[in-house]
Amino acid sequence: CGTRWFPRRGARGLWGLDCATMPALPVLGGAGPAPRVDLAIITDPGPDPDDVKALLVAAVLHNQRELRLRAVVCNGGGAPEARAALARALLDHVGAVDVPVGIGTTGVPRVAAPHEYRLPGHETVDRDRLGNGHGILMRALRSSRDRSLTVCLISSLRDFADAIDTDATLVERKVRVVAIMGGLEPDPTSPHGWKPDSSVNNNFDAAAASRVYAFCLARGVPMSVVSRN
Repeated sequence: CGTRWFPRRGARGLWGLDCATMPALPVLGGAGPAPRVDLAIITDPGPDPDDVKALLVAAVLHNQRELRLRAVVCNGGGAPEARAALARALLDHVGAVDVPVGIGTTGVPRVAAPHEYRLPGHETVDRDRLGNGHGILMRALRSSRDRSLTVCLISSLRDFADAIDTDATLVERKVRVVAIMGGLEPDPTSPHGWKPDSSVNNNFDAAAASRVYAFCLARGVPMSVVSRN
């Protein structure tokens, strides 16, 4: 496993997107080279700007065929359906209507701030367009080529831990790298010498974080871990 450490931005605030005036970006279809990266994102959009910005960048690159966004799973805050609707509305605004969005695990309930869902179209998203997050993630894994899928975890690690528990062999075979906004710290008492640190995403579900890191270390699945340290 290769672990890389980067500084993590600690500022929080409004995400500042005026999607009411944002033109839909063209979807580039037809003939052309296959996207170079297959990507699945597990995220918790709403409270902070980073998740929404990550989705926006991924959607633009998906439209430009630089990557193929195979799954977006939204979790946490006791409101995974509302967060999935936010992701669906954002992707629709920029023309990434073909990207599947799923409702993930519930997580710890919290009271949403007034700004979190102020995106035109959020309230009118057809809930029938929001799938089961676990099912969408497992389909993305099953339909991916071996060692091809990049999994980006920028929220609770529970949904990916559940995928591992469903079919660890499949996850090991299909995943190219797991990119995690979290953190590890040395621990000589742990089987592989590392344990999850106290970062927020790890602490959303400590058992799930331990499961994911231990799985990757044990199976040799590469990780790129973005830490606050």
